[in-house]
Amino acid sequence: MKNQALASFMRIRHYVFDWLAASRGSVTRLPSSRDLAEKFGVSQPTVVRALQELVKEEYLTNRPGVGLFSNPGKLATREGKIWGIVFGDGRWAFLSRDAFHMAGCIGEELLARDNHNLLKLITMGETQQERFPELSMLSGICWWVGEEKVIPDMQRIAETIPVVVLSGRIPGFDCYYYDFEEENYEIAGWMISNGARRLALVMSGDHPEAVVGVERACAEAGITFPAGCVLGPDRESEQELDRMVALGCPPEGIIFNCKAIGFPEAIRRHPELNRCLIACDDLWIDRKWHFNGLRVHTHLERIAPEVVDLLELGAERMPRLARRLPVSHEIVFADSPENNRSVKHETATLYID
Repeated sequence: MKNQALASFMRIRHYVFDWLAASRGSVTRLPSSRDLAEKFGVSQPTVVRALQELVKEEYLTNRPGVGLFSNPGKLATREGKIWGIVFGDGRWAFLSRDAFHMAGCIGEELLARDNHNLLKLITMGETQQERFPELSMLSGICWWVGEEKVIPDMQRIAETIPVVVLSGRIPGFDCYYYDFEEENYEIAGWMISNGARRLALVMSGDHPEAVVGVERACAEAGITFPAGCVLGPDRESEQELDRMVALGCPPEGIIFNCKAIGFPEAIRRHPELNRCLIACDDLWIDRKWHFNGLRVHTHLERIAPEVVDLLELGAERMPRLARRLPVSHEIVFADSPENNRSVKHETATLYID
């Protein structure tokens, strides 16, 4: 099956699953294959094939001459609700470790409150059509790493469905965001106080506030932070790190505001970087990467109850506030793990947009 046909096939399946959940255990007639073909802009045979699969799997029952109906016994949601998590623009094909962690924290909280609840992960194949028709039957949405091009559609959806944005600040939504400026200011200050004079920052996307935080700490210490020390999570930046070492000016501290990708290997190649201090979120650190510096813990598990409280308020009652994600830092030593210790905990601070 070609990619476009497969995406359409999957979108129809997911639409029917959402429709089944929204029916709350009642026997309901499905719209005709002609209506669904028009809704999704696909051929009627594509719709028929998707529906036939669902009949074989017993999610739908066929009444010849009448139509297709829901099978309440297959998906028991009479007492529960269906909640969605949208990743980025809804077209992510692969999920990162932090995305899985967030989904797990929110899902665990929803199920702890009511084991009839269902959690739907919105990924590639479900939001290809304009205006997100598949989200209309959800009870609420967590939006992870919200992308700007999707904001108008999410604003429309948020008028009737509660939406909480996680990991970013978007005006008009309830948000939990990572404060790059303050975090980098504190981390850079800690590195400088521990002897690091040449710092580098690795980040993805457009976050000028992340650079401002490092610049503030350097300026207070009388240190210059050159623009060339801002790197990206790509091979070209890894090669730039090689050039810094070759020129005799290796960084003495590196702050990662994104996944490190190939940087651990690049760092290990150079003995000059053995004493370099590293700061990285623990969800981007695997067991093979041992370094001296700070492990940054973003406590998504602590905000999960607050997020679910907001979702349960409903769209009309949500306060539309931005909150800083709770973060803590832990000092780590590659050679002496028994010396690791927590250095601070930052509770969630409330900001009003």
